[in-house]
Amino acid sequence: MSVAQTLLSQDMCEYCQRFDLLDMLNDAVLLLDAQDGDILFMNQKALELYQYDKSEMKALSITILSHDAAETTKDQMAMVINQSKRGFVFTANHVRKNGTIFKVEISARHLMMHGRNVVAALIRNVTIDAKIREEVAITGKIQRRLLPGDLETVLFHMCTIYQPLQGLSGDLYDVKYNDENRVLYGFIVDVMGHGLVATGQSGILRYLFRQAVEKRVPINGKLAWINNEVIPFFSSGGFAAALLFEFDFTRKILSYSSAGINQFFCLGGEEPAVIKSPGLFLGINQDETYDQSLLSFQSGDSFFFMTDGLFEMIQQPLAHSHTFRSMHELCKNLAVSQAIADDASAIGILIR
Repeated sequence: MSVAQTLLSQDMCEYCQRFDLLDMLNDAVLLLDAQDGDILFMNQKALELYQYDKSEMKALSITILSHDAAETTKDQMAMVINQSKRGFVFTANHVRKNGTIFKVEISARHLMMHGRNVVAALIRNVTIDAKIREEVAITGKIQRRLLPGDLETVLFHMCTIYQPLQGLSGDLYDVKYNDENRVLYGFIVDVMGHGLVATGQSGILRYLFRQAVEKRVPINGKLAWINNEVIPFFSSGGFAAALLFEFDFTRKILSYSSAGINQFFCLGGEEPAVIKSPGLFLGINQDETYDQSLLSFQSGDSFFFMTDGLFEMIQQPLAHSHTFRSMHELCKNLAVSQAIADDASAIGILIR
């Protein structure tokens, strides 16, 4: 035990000596001698974090716990002392007894305890947080790359919008075009939530959509099949809003079936219109039935299928002057605006 450690322990009143109260905290706490950086006290959480026991604590100093250069550690201590009234928050690289290096966030303040200069430091391990952020960023990039891009054919032009509110999105869309049958299938989904669970559930729905389009059943039958298959993946709660559509370019008929995404925009004819379609969310009721609706289309018509995060941002009724291009630009601008409060996704289809 250093001289400072011995003197601090001897000079403490009975109340101040009850450092065991700090063991009740769920954060690591260090008390350091402000002059030489010797460790005066570590609570139980700190001992566990650095992998020392109480008997070893007496021989420790901040230079032993820190993996940064000694000069850097000295400068950090000086900053804490200079900012004594407000405290000082900074990051550092620390090292455990076994040699493992990890990044910490330190909230420190200079105190006078019985006439002695002491630095009190709250230590938080941020290595796990940084790792999670890195994995979320990578997952978000993968999620985006799996989405189909814009598509141009002699029969239609398709453009898409995808803007997560955060790193990951509960939104998803997918299309599959059968050139031989001249049929375009599309699926847009909004899973409750924005995290890893919602991302996983939306990925499962994409896989099920790809299977459903191969089934020889009407569009509402495909949606009902998707619902039944996805039920186990929502057993712990949650649901997904979705809309499934099919453009038959031979018959010039749009078939659609809704499960919580109950409207889409149609631009064509005399004025823009909101097409409404009822239907319960996916993942709630087993053997749920869904309606199927039909709508004829012709060259020059356009359709926008979108999640609520974007749909609710669009002022209605739509202006008569809106074209496919202007509507697409409006959606893109709204998706990146500061007013957006949810994931924003859309598929726009222009009939040639």
